[in-house]
Amino acid sequence: MLYMTSFSTKEGRLREFQDWVKKNEDVIKKSAPRGWTYRGTYGYVLGFGRFAGAQMWECNRYGDFDAWREHNDPAWVRIAEEFQEFMTEDVGESVLLREMSDVRVFETKKPKK
Repeated sequence: MLYMTSFSTKEGRLREFQDWVKKNEDVIKKSAPRGWTYRGTYGYVLGFGRFAGAQMWECNRYGDFDAWREHNDPAWVRIAEEFQEFMTEDVGESVLLREMSDVRVFETKKPKK
């Protein structure tokens, strides 16, 4: 599954955030919770999108979200706290995508005529 969460940075801090991401990407990868793979931090460009950036993560099970919530690796906690310092109070947006071949589909049955 792909988990993408979008965010906005505080005014005038986007370049500083970009430098912070470059400096900390290895720490983000290595300190990730069990079951999670970091796929990168991306910036919206050319006016596409409502946010400054997004992070992409990959996981396999819904239970991996519990591992994320309970994860308390010191490097991970530091990264999370520093990351929040760059973010606005505005609500971002998150999506969870699953490969179409693995999506459980429910459709209403058409009444028999």
